[in-house]
Amino acid sequence: MTLPASGNPDGVRIFAQYARLWAGLVMLAATVVGVVLILWGLLFDLDQQWSTALAAIGESVIASVFIYVMVSLFLDPLRQRLQAQELAGYAIDVAHSQFQDRFEASLPSGVFESADVPKRGFREAFQVMLESSTRYDSKGGAAEFATFRLALGSDKRAFRRLDQIRLCILDPGAEECLRAHVTMRLREQGATTTQDVDREIELLRMGVFVSLTALHDLRAALATTVYLHRDLPFFRCEMFDDGMFLTYYLDGTEYPENLQFSSKTRPYRAYHASMDMTRKFASRVIRFGTETGHAIGSDQEFTDLLTELGCIMPLEELRSRRDERFTYFRDQLRAARIDERDIF
Repeated sequence: MTLPASGNPDGVRIFAQYARLWAGLVMLAATVVGVVLILWGLLFDLDQQWSTALAAIGESVIASVFIYVMVSLFLDPLRQRLQAQELAGYAIDVAHSQFQDRFEASLPSGVFESADVPKRGFREAFQVMLESSTRYDSKGGAAEFATFRLALGSDKRAFRRLDQIRLCILDPGAEECLRAHVTMRLREQGATTTQDVDREIELLRMGVFVSLTALHDLRAALATTVYLHRDLPFFRCEMFDDGMFLTYYLDGTEYPENLQFSSKTRPYRAYHASMDMTRKFASRVIRFGTETGHAIGSDQEFTDLLTELGCIMPLEELRSRRDERFTYFRDQLRAARIDERDIF
């Protein structure tokens, strides 16, 4: 009789349940057969050749049963245990591989805790990322620290070899966006008045003008492109060829928690596309340099630009404020025992 393709589940279950019983019965039957063959060859009056053959067959059957019992009792459990461990290890490796493939594309490769100054781990990771990249893209608010970093790194090979330095900075004329950034900054301080918000808006707007001044004065050493944006204050991003550093505006520290992502991750691709859209729809594009024909090349051109953006402060005053900002950041680095000649 032939079982259907689906088999007989009940029969299989019964056989599996009584497998040890069936094995015992088979061994018992084989032993009985071996004994019968030996007795047959010894007790019955047979030819010597037949008597010897039957006794040998019976002894072989009994010996086989004995060896099988010994293997089943001592060697087979060890083999099964080793096999189970091997299968379990293989299953764990496969599970880990699938977990890594599934989540590696979304998880950061590094997390740097919030601090008042850039921590050593972040500085080292930033340097590695910078030295292997051909571009540096930044998006945030007034780019205060980014311009300071560029100013102090303008004589370093890692910065001078970059093909592109692009900064997405707040549009100083976007009143509502400035207000949103200020509100985000002040919410950690508790209740604030309208006067506080208005004062901080003016300081933020002036911070943008000071950053533009710093980039203008750097134009001979580093060519940069500024994209004025009107995005809300969700994050600050610094992007390179092989990865990015992402900071969410969630606390009031000078340098909030920073996440490092590889260029192979989904967040990198998402924020890369977001930054492309920010540049594409920028309210204004400003180029600083000496080689491009459309770049701001003189103080008079830059002063005209500032006037168009709504700045009435003289250029020399802006440069004075830039120097004050850089002095403040130098003092921070010095207090944290960070050499300003390093990349940070």
